[in-house]
Amino acid sequence: MSLLLDKRELKKAAKELSVLKLQEVIEVLQSVLAEREKESEALELVRQFAKAQGFTLEQLGYRQSAEAAVAAVAEESAVVVEDSKRPIKPKFKTINKESQYFYVEGGALNLLKTHTMKKALQERGIDVVAFNKVDKKYVKQIDGLLVEATKQAVENFNAKVDVWNEWAKAHNEEILEKR
Repeated sequence: MSLLLDKRELKKAAKELSVLKLQEVIEVLQSVLAEREKESEALELVRQFAKAQGFTLEQLGYRQSAEAAVAAVAEESAVVVEDSKRPIKPKFKTINKESQYFYVEGGALNLLKTHTMKKALQERGIDVVAFNKVDKKYVKQIDGLLVEATKQAVENFNAKVDVWNEWAKAHNEEILEKR
């Protein structure tokens, strides 16, 4: 199950699975979910019964330490979320051609978008190279990739600016301009 919790591993596993295997995995996950729901319903009934009879769950031999810790963390995070709805102030980062990394996959040049991708690509045997070490036959594609990456960066920045400005208006903070 821990393998399924990591998105990258899940995507990798999904590529390797056939449709039938995916259906089996979905059925197993649904059965586990149904089982957990039944457990929580039964636990809630026990709590209600104990309260109705005037007992605490500790008196009945039920330890709530783990649940109390989870509940306390959930309550703390709820309070923190309410107090800190301040979004992160967006900063536009220009894409510097010389500091970019590229890789070739399927005969096409691609821009390395995150450094976490680099390790996964290298594990799959794909070379990740700096701008100045790109093979000469792919150099013409670099500008197109950077234009598209810049376009996507502007879209992401503008979306973050919308969120920031909405919060900033309510809290008398600096209003940012879109790019």
